[in-house]
Amino acid sequence: SYFKKAGQEIVDKNDKAVDVGINAAVKVEIPVENSTPGTVAVIVKADGTEEIVKTSVVTENGVTLELDGSVTVKVIDNSKSFADTNNHWAEGSIAFVTAREMFNGTSTTTFTPDVSMTRAQLMTVLARFDGVDTTTGDTWYEKGMEWAKANGVSDGSNPNGNITREQLATMLWRYSGSPAAKGSIDHFSDADKVSDYAADAMAWAVEIGLINGMGDDTLAPQGDATRAQLATILMRYCENLAE
Repeated sequence: SYFKKAGQEIVDKNDKAVDVGINAAVKVEIPVENSTPGTVAVIVKADGTEEIVKTSVVTENGVTLELDGSVTVKVIDNSKSFADTNNHWAEGSIAFVTAREMFNGTSTTTFTPDVSMTRAQLMTVLARFDGVDTTTGDTWYEKGMEWAKANGVSDGSNPNGNITREQLATMLWRYSGSPAAKGSIDHFSDADKVSDYAADAMAWAVEIGLINGMGDDTLAPQGDATRAQLATILMRYCENLAE
């Protein structure tokens, strides 16, 4: 395999971790044969610890990621196995997010894809995506909530309540810096059901392809967001970053 950037090739003769010297942030494609959604890039640090690159994206030819500075990188198959995701419509997305350890299963063998997400779960997933260690605290979601409040992603209210699709879009939009939306959601039959606070966020999410609607010309903004839906949106979000 080899690393390729701006015409430069760095050969890894033994398919092991490779040191890559880069003077500025660039996107790098690592060719990998037979890659799957669970194929992921890993940074190997000087002290031997490893960090999964959550935003590394599987392409037709391998894995793409952004690197900044001299690093050691390897590619692994970190796929998880869940009995209840086989042939599920979001199977690939679930494999993507769990391999990047944004999500955990609900047990060692189940993911429970069609269960609604809570606000606390989303805060924790986004905090984990941002590199926060969420394993400490008096409650399992304490660190995720602290991060969400500190970064203006959420006010932390009603953590155990189910999160709606428009709330999910809004939290992800805020995490992205509240970008201006150029598109429109008027072509959806229930666009008028979108809350005022979520209008820009939903338009942004539709514009960049995070949300495509429910397949029946609706957005279902007040509907609960499921674990499978969030997995799919996060995978699309990473793919958007890689473009």
